[in-house]
Amino acid sequence: MVMNKYYNKVRYSKKFEMYNFEFFDVEKFDFFYGEKKKYRIGKFISLIYKKCIRSRNKDDRSYLNRNGFVYVSKREIEDLLGIRDNLKLIRSLSKSGLIKYRREGRSKYDYNKKLWFFKLDDRFYSCKKSRIKIEDDLLNRRLDKLNVFKKKKLGLVENIEVDKLDRFVLYELYSCKNSSLKIENLDEVIENRIENKLNEIRDRVSWVWLSNKKRNKELSKISDLENWKDEYRIELRNKYELVIEDLDNLKNENYIELSESYFKRDNYGKRLYNLYSRVIREYRDYVKIDNEDIVELDIKSCMISLLYVFIKELNSDSERSNLIVDVKNRLLKLNNGNIENRNGDDFIDKYKIVFDGNGYFYSDDNEVMFDDYYDFIRSSYGIEMYRSMSRRCFKDLLWSVLFSGKVKSKGIKIGKENIDKIELRLLGNSGKNLINDIKRIDLRDWIKDKGGRRKKYDSGKNVSLILMMMENNLMDMIREKLIDEDIKFISVFDSLMIKKSEGKKVLKMVNSMLSVIDNSLKFRMKLS
Repeated sequence: MVMNKYYNKVRYSKKFEMYNFEFFDVEKFDFFYGEKKKYRIGKFISLIYKKCIRSRNKDDRSYLNRNGFVYVSKREIEDLLGIRDNLKLIRSLSKSGLIKYRREGRSKYDYNKKLWFFKLDDRFYSCKKSRIKIEDDLLNRRLDKLNVFKKKKLGLVENIEVDKLDRFVLYELYSCKNSSLKIENLDEVIENRIENKLNEIRDRVSWVWLSNKKRNKELSKISDLENWKDEYRIELRNKYELVIEDLDNLKNENYIELSESYFKRDNYGKRLYNLYSRVIREYRDYVKIDNEDIVELDIKSCMISLLYVFIKELNSDSERSNLIVDVKNRLLKLNNGNIENRNGDDFIDKYKIVFDGNGYFYSDDNEVMFDDYYDFIRSSYGIEMYRSMSRRCFKDLLWSVLFSGKVKSKGIKIGKENIDKIELRLLGNSGKNLINDIKRIDLRDWIKDKGGRRKKYDSGKNVSLILMMMENNLMDMIREKLIDEDIKFISVFDSLMIKKSEGKKVLKMVNSMLSVIDNSLKFRMKLS
């Protein structure tokens, strides 16, 4: 084989890594594609593998994602496979059966171009693998340039304008860098997760309001139980190995190796994402910060509590939230200036004791005790329903009512109660009217669009948009206080991972802050 002279001259000291899969290792790539291509193709396969492991969850995603395909940008393809040869290589890899690809959707930047989606042969996920150094200096140099670019994008270089930085994102990165994760009894933890997941599925299929279609969909997941367990074990082990690798790359400042979804805010509800945002609870229990055990604090019944606060603010003269002021103005316009019977005030009156009270409450009718909204609703259906249905059943029922359009929620029934009567029970009459009105107004101006693949605006998700933005504003206030107090933390949406030694102090501090906003908002310490 004749080698390019310039190719031989390039030497680069920094070496990045890729996976070497036992199923199809680097020597086989060398044999079929040659010395110049083996590391580029190997790195491309590694990229698809990591993307798939990070997103491997068959629930609530697109058809392609549910079937194992992941999005790879044109830029990523060209960076690894080259500008001229990439299509030829992709077709060759597809013909060999190592990958499958689909062209779907449209690029925002060039409407004539479809997006790329890739899937690996399943044997890449189940085989043994190791991390090896890339011995292609041209590729290493390219990856290092991309790494510098990613570092600048994260704001980790000098002379970046202060107003372009998100200090909360950077502090999360700093805290994650000072964290560790090591599970000695991984097999035991995985089996615990499998059992927890099975219990979730068994609980879900018993829910009284679930349609037969959704119930059968849940049951189909475990129709071949032993096969499902085997596949889930492999998936969980791969996820654990990848988060360990991500931590290693973070500490070594190999930012190009990290997911694009790490250390950023989304453009929808402005939620903040870090390395642990999608790590399962069973693994998060083993996270340490500065080599110290952590505790997790979360906001009790966060979403429904924020709805309660939102409705109270909506019915007050307060203008401390531009979002709520805008929503109120749009609702007034929708209803010709009068929202008297559509403002949710009966929801506030009906559930005030649950949100503003402390401790447990007793239902004389059903002789049960409860301490939150979901159990209040559960008890309202009678003692038999309370005993047979879980709290999660009514939590997901509420979410289905709040976070989906009329068409999706139309078929929900509990006994003789149709969706209209269920909404009345959950929200009250003016609360029901309010939620349905919110789903009719246009809030797309609150969705920040920074480019990339644009999602279609769906007004049926307006309630979730409002509550996510409120949650984020609340968490940013908490984050700012903790940063000022020099307390390391890692946030996971409405919860915080902090050092165990600082748990009680932080719990008291953040609850004192929340009480100024509304007494219904309370952090609690989660138990492992």
